[in-house]
Amino acid sequence: MANIEGNTTYGAAYHGYWPVNYNALNSHFGTDADLKALSDALHKRGMYLMMDIIVNHVAATTTPPALTYDQFQPFNAATDFHPFCFIQNYQNQTDVEQCSIGDPNLVLVDLNTEDATIVSTYNTWIKNLVSTYNVDGLRLDTVKHVRQDFWPDFLKSAGVFAVGEVLDDRYNYTGSYTNVVDTVFNYPEWFNLVKSFLNPQGDMGLLANSVDLTKQNFKNGALSTVSFSENHDNARNPSGIFDPMLIKSIITWTFGGDGIPVLYYGQEAGYSGGNDPMNREALWFTSYSTDVMYYKFVTTLNKARKLALADKTAKFATTPAEVASSTSHHIALSKYPMLTVLTNSGNSSANVQWSITNSGFKSGVTLVDVLSDACDTVQVGSDGSVAVTFKAGAPQVYLPTTSLNSTGPCGTKAQASSGSSSKQDNGAFRSQTVTSSAIASVLACALAFFVLA
Repeated sequence: MANIEGNTTYGAAYHGYWPVNYNALNSHFGTDADLKALSDALHKRGMYLMMDIIVNHVAATTTPPALTYDQFQPFNAATDFHPFCFIQNYQNQTDVEQCSIGDPNLVLVDLNTEDATIVSTYNTWIKNLVSTYNVDGLRLDTVKHVRQDFWPDFLKSAGVFAVGEVLDDRYNYTGSYTNVVDTVFNYPEWFNLVKSFLNPQGDMGLLANSVDLTKQNFKNGALSTVSFSENHDNARNPSGIFDPMLIKSIITWTFGGDGIPVLYYGQEAGYSGGNDPMNREALWFTSYSTDVMYYKFVTTLNKARKLALADKTAKFATTPAEVASSTSHHIALSKYPMLTVLTNSGNSSANVQWSITNSGFKSGVTLVDVLSDACDTVQVGSDGSVAVTFKAGAPQVYLPTTSLNSTGPCGTKAQASSGSSSKQDNGAFRSQTVTSSAIASVLACALAFFVLA
């Protein structure tokens, strides 16, 4: 969407979140034909086009009575907006939904999404947008600032998968939005994820609790979430966490669990910007190099997840993860056929041994740590336990040899599958079906993001 032109007190609207005209693209990023060409090029490469959209507001640099509404399209009358107020209390949902975000220098003027004409206009707009540009999915900005019952008809009109941004640390509050949108970013998990790995004094019990609280409060548990470790609204983790093993562990958590893993651009390059706008660095400064530590690490993680998805003895996409074992410093997450083992001890710690009491694998199964340089192996004990050694705080991701193939990570240790090697067949794993087929589909695919800005 076309945004505010020129500089404001907070800089230019290069990010696309200060719209003024819903009927026009941002000419700074190209033309209508350019966007259609991008969509075609992505689809030819087997990629998806996901657009980031806003329905909550338009942006202005003045407030009433100086604010003139004819600068906006298609909503250009004062009656198209809620009576003007700034949000004063984020615990008051009426305030959150009907007052404006921002300050007198830059205000996000709140649209009246209770009005039937505006709702109809939006539903038609999104249907045409998706059709015109062959869009595969939507990121919904500022979801909690729009009444919940707006979303079902809007998304029915869109007809594509959608993930909503609900910036809040409460599991019950955030989880309630999974009843009206396909999935949400798991912000409550993110808050605990960063706290757990902030330093070696962090408490990994927060993550263990997060798994349970997400299952209790989200429609399909974490299967109806997007799992992330960085984004454009929060300081990058390396701006305050300086141990690369802790950074790797944070990223690994998002790939080993139930949520759709999302990597924020620049994480693969080790970007370390602080709060907005420092966390929105230009990517071309990297020269798009792939010969960097985090890029190689994430590539291996992604390959490991693909191996788990491809394992015909497993239902990785729809089987909920379980905390196999946890302490204040260690956690093991079991999601057959993957076992993710993490510590917040850091890279300055000595080698630490730990026994995982309930791995979810049968006795005698050989597991391979696909993140280790030597493809270290462990054997499951007679009681289902797994003894691991943390080496300088490095994260570990284990797969059975039957899940490996000759072209993937640790391919030389692959062996032909002779049936299921987990306890899944005898009921040690609870089954849970995902009601939205889109979630399972997106789990198996890479997403391409394009901000409609």
